[in-house]
Amino acid sequence: YSDITIKASTYVCEELCCLFPERLLLSLSGGITFPVDLKNIKETLIAMAEKGNLCDWKEQERKAAISSRINLGIAQADVPPIDDAIKNKIAAKVIENTNLKNAAFEPNYAQSSVTQIVYSCLFKNEILMNMLEESSFHGLLCLNELTEYVALQVHNSLFSEDLSSLVETTKNEAHHQS
Repeated sequence: YSDITIKASTYVCEELCCLFPERLLLSLSGGITFPVDLKNIKETLIAMAEKGNLCDWKEQERKAAISSRINLGIAQADVPPIDDAIKNKIAAKVIENTNLKNAAFEPNYAQSSVTQIVYSCLFKNEILMNMLEESSFHGLLCLNELTEYVALQVHNSLFSEDLSSLVETTKNEAHHQS
């Protein structure tokens, strides 16, 4: 959203073996600024990772993060319905073009667990929800965009790779394939 500026600070999270966003500082036009603590997100991720093998969990989460962004790009491309074979072809091209090493694609993934956790934590933040209601008629849309931004920061930290161009790259490739 154009009326929100976001700054993220990071620290070393040993449990997840990565630099992790510690908190976000949201600044609205009009001088309203407040922090969003990401501790709940981190603690939830650590608990999930501890239930199994951290490497296996990160591998599955990376697959979900990449797949869900590619699927979102295909959906946003507004092209005629395509089957899984074409989705796989688009995904292979996008993965190659974005230099994602050893990336796997699942055509049915719609959202990663990190994105679900981020949404849940942000939705429970009363200050944020009140601010979104007051500052915008499109509070839910803004919450979804903020969720995507935070989830992207978490994914980029977890995997030490930038997934921010996946949706746009996929939209372009979907148009090329259709």
